[in-house]
Amino acid sequence: MASEKKLHTIIIGGGTSGLLVAQGLKKAGLPYSIFEQETSTSYQTRPREWGMTLHWGSEHIAACLPPELVARITETYADPSVPPDAVTGLPVYNGKTGEMLMNMVGDRPCRVSRKKLRNLFSEGLTVQYGKELAEVIEEGNQVTAVFTDGTKATGDVLVGCDGARSKTRDFICGEEMAQLTTVPLTMFNFTQQYTAEQALHVRKLNPIFATSIHPDFGAMFWLSIQDVPDPDKPETWVFQLLMSWMNDPLPKAEDNDEGRLAFLKKRSEKWAEPWKSAGLWVKEGTKIPNDPGTYWERAAQWDNRKGKMTLCGDAAHPMTPHRGQGLNNALQDSSNFVSAIKEAASGGNSLANAIDAYDKEVLERGTLEMQISLKQTIFIHNWETLMASPMVKMGMRQAKEPASEEV
Repeated sequence: MASEKKLHTIIIGGGTSGLLVAQGLKKAGLPYSIFEQETSTSYQTRPREWGMTLHWGSEHIAACLPPELVARITETYADPSVPPDAVTGLPVYNGKTGEMLMNMVGDRPCRVSRKKLRNLFSEGLTVQYGKELAEVIEEGNQVTAVFTDGTKATGDVLVGCDGARSKTRDFICGEEMAQLTTVPLTMFNFTQQYTAEQALHVRKLNPIFATSIHPDFGAMFWLSIQDVPDPDKPETWVFQLLMSWMNDPLPKAEDNDEGRLAFLKKRSEKWAEPWKSAGLWVKEGTKIPNDPGTYWERAAQWDNRKGKMTLCGDAAHPMTPHRGQGLNNALQDSSNFVSAIKEAASGGNSLANAIDAYDKEVLERGTLEMQISLKQTIFIHNWETLMASPMVKMGMRQAKEPASEEV
């Protein structure tokens, strides 16, 4: 791309959205610097790993990645041996009877590994690790990121791609406005391996994922394939399990790994197969985190300082996970941000106007989806409201205005 102005972008966060932004800018011939808080070692060896559902957002990947990486996107799949069109949606079951309730439709949904996706997106990039953001300073027409190790980076625009608990959002919006709202949700989200016979049983309903809602507890139990090192050796397969419910948190004395595992096994006894066995077969000593559900209730148009600071991905619209929209919206954010920078760099628009337009669209789309995903979280954990939930009315497809027509 022949640019009239080589706008330099400072990218805070080396997750999916930050890496895709960097790839898009590199593809466009525009300068960037990308910084990740974790060290290069912890980035690869973090004990927790999970999958994400990729569907409508996949179209935005090709806009940023070079063709040779786009051609390898199947490498990021939880199970690359499963054809992309193997499933048409997420099957939802009655957790008590095992009866299939519906197929939550999506645009060629597949499960991707967060780690695999990051590794593919990072190829060819120079990521600076171990850079924790300490301050963001506006200096005339430029912006400077200051890190806790004393180093600095100055550019024309800074974009926060640093996740739901974004420090960049704190600096742009102020800590009070940037604060997240916690939903009274309990989520056990962890991975597990089984014997070959057990793994085949757990995966018998669907090669990618299946979920269930139990009418007696108002609880969800999700099963998905996380990694398949060898398709012919089920004992090597890694599964992601997620059990969640609203209100009624565990007593503090039981809210630890041992207590959560005991609770999981006791509740799994009441589930239909394969969820019952998937829970009962969880190995003793398994660490089971209890993750809170959060979203940005106070989201409002932020001051981008005439285009010099903005947000992207989960930093712009952290949401509850039960509609599988976080990754897909982050991919669109990344593509849209790159387009805005290309427009400003080519002289087609001022940086301020280009980022204003980007921010407006991200906020409108993100706020709508945060609201719909929250409604989904609340409704699916109550048997009486389950069939009125967004997943019944709109599946996994992208939310469109007006919201009242969608949900």
